[in-house]
Amino acid sequence: MMRPPRAIHPVGFEFGHSLGKPHDKTTQMKVLMAALAELNERQEPGNIHDVHFPSY
Repeated sequence: MMRPPRAIHPVGFEFGHSLGKPHDKTTQMKVLMAALAELNERQEPGNIHDVHFPSY
């Protein structure tokens, strides 16, 4: 079974709002930067990190 090598889960986001609400560039940029920051971390495959974004 394949699992993502790195992933984040934006806690509380509605289904389909993977980067945040439409036209909310600030939150979308925060989500993108959090996802990119995962690339630098050495992790076990399949770990999904819950991340909270109060601005959502």
